[in-house]
Amino acid sequence: MSYRHKHIKPKIRNLKTKKVLFRRPVFWFFLALTTIIVILYFSLFYFKFQINNIEILGNQKNKSEDIQNIALEYIHKKIVSIGIFQVWTKSIFITNTGELSKKILSKFPVIESVSLQKKFPDSLFINIKERLPFAVFCNNENPEKCFFIDVNGIIFEELQNIPKDMIVLHKDYDGKNNINKNTMDVISQVEKNLKDNFQIDIKKVLISDPLVFTTSENWQIYFDPTLDINLQITKMDTLLKNEIPINNRKKLQYIYLQYKDRAYYK
Repeated sequence: MSYRHKHIKPKIRNLKTKKVLFRRPVFWFFLALTTIIVILYFSLFYFKFQINNIEILGNQKNKSEDIQNIALEYIHKKIVSIGIFQVWTKSIFITNTGELSKKILSKFPVIESVSLQKKFPDSLFINIKERLPFAVFCNNENPEKCFFIDVNGIIFEELQNIPKDMIVLHKDYDGKNNINKNTMDVISQVEKNLKDNFQIDIKKVLISDPLVFTTSENWQIYFDPTLDINLQITKMDTLLKNEIPINNRKKLQYIYLQYKDRAYYK
């Protein structure tokens, strides 16, 4: 009898060990599941992590309330929707600042750039940089409609009246209500050169081929946008310094710069 008992007891111990080993994975599974649920709850629904404060900085033309409404509409997200049962959150953790920036830019053309900063636990700062008007744009197809345009060629605000002392850009209709950046760079370069070196302002520019500038002295300059602009500006400077003194500019009608080797004036 003693011999049998010696062999039976180890078998009972082995059976108990197997039961304990079998239970361990279940325990860890439920522990991991509980941890995930707790983390998700605190991340998505804990009241201290809900965005309740939105501050708008740097805006002048756009109302803070309008920007806040767009931000709140984006931030307030539906997590679950089953019939009438709906679960919403404004969690700071799942607010995508890049996507919100794009949404604000698409809604407000006057805004040039947006920078968003989360301030934990419940605040969002929206820094606005608005576009600065460089000139007034009027499309020749509908000359009564004019807009501000920035130095990058972006049209962003319709005008009731054209401000004084601003360049007015006219464009032959080509199906596009914008001006490319290269053309805007040319206009800016010519405008700055004439103002700094000769105290001459630009009144109007016709966006065509050639580019036609009308000065504050009521004579015109013709540029070829496909050729070297710096070379054309150099030719213009040489004429105005050496051949067309200030007194003679009163009778000046135009300067042609669009020819490679020569410049003409009358």
